[in-house]
Amino acid sequence: MDLNQEIQNAFEIIQQGGIILYPTETVWGIGCDATNPEAVAKIYTLKPFRPV
Repeated sequence: MDLNQEIQNAFEIIQQGGIILYPTETVWGIGCDATNPEAVAKIYTLKPFRPV
């Protein structure tokens, strides 16, 4: 795996309004361009907000 290519791929997906999954220390993170309302809506569709 070429890490630079993977980063470039993720960048392009985010630029196009897509969402990405990325590993963190304990769980997987979900990311997108937070300034793109359509991308944010995709995250809420994937993982609906449930107030605690």
